[in-house]
Amino acid sequence: MADSPNDIDIDIETDEILNLEQEQYQIGYQEGVEQSAKEQYLEGKQFGYQTGFQRFLIVGYIRGLVEDWESHISEYGSIESTLRNHLKQLKNCLDGLSMINDEDSVAQFEIQLKKVRNKLRVICQLNKESWKINDLDKLVEQVGGSMQVSENVVEMW
Repeated sequence: MADSPNDIDIDIETDEILNLEQEQYQIGYQEGVEQSAKEQYLEGKQFGYQTGFQRFLIVGYIRGLVEDWESHISEYGSIESTLRNHLKQLKNCLDGLSMINDEDSVAQFEIQLKKVRNKLRVICQLNKESWKINDLDKLVEQVGGSMQVSENVVEMW
């Protein structure tokens, strides 16, 4: 017996077919979120390494200047005792720089580094050797790369 067109049982779940596009969208969206999270993690790590390197590059350069001045302190004659006092204060400031990487320590590091830079400026003026720090930011950029800084670059030195 032949089935008439009215007797055909069309029991298709249309909701599944209609939701196929939405399901694929959700899968693609989730994959995009996961990929983005991985990339942001890596970018954050790279930025952290660069930031740390640049900050401690400056500290290393300043420590090098202190060692140089201490090894040649007798050449400064009449300002030797004043210079020795300023160098001691600068070393104390440098020793006070924290290497801990939490929000409070980073803020304290910035404050302490500003004190170090000010003391360094005083010493360079006293020695008449300002040229040793004039191009420090250019040196840091050449060696450590450039990055966006959180403070006004003009006010750094």
